[in-house]
Amino acid sequence: MASRSILIVEDDDAFGLMLKDLIEEMGYSVVRARNGREALKVLQQVTPSLVLVDLFMPEMNGHELLRAIRTDPRLNAVPKLIMTAANDPMLGVKEDISVLYKPIDVNVLARVLEKHCQPAASLPT
Repeated sequence: MASRSILIVEDDDAFGLMLKDLIEEMGYSVVRARNGREALKVLQQVTPSLVLVDLFMPEMNGHELLRAIRTDPRLNAVPKLIMTAANDPMLGVKEDISVLYKPIDVNVLARVLEKHCQPAASLPT
């Protein structure tokens, strides 16, 4: 199977590590960033198959990160997926992006990753 890489942008270390381990067990390579600024640094070096973005983070939140990604033609084509505990049924419509609501259902996550991930170069860990 070709390497499929995912960038997880999540400020909660426990949740981020659990999600990283889970996704790696599904056969994907994963790198984490703890906020939008860290994510932009990672994205300067690599283009992942998918970006999973938490919305509420310090320094640069998910909304700001998504706006920055949209301005870069290389990154705008990368599938982006919001992860949030916020119960806003219009969130995906407003952001024009798919949403995974926390707590995340493992089966839903697996289907979403398979649907959105395209082969890409491996990410540094």
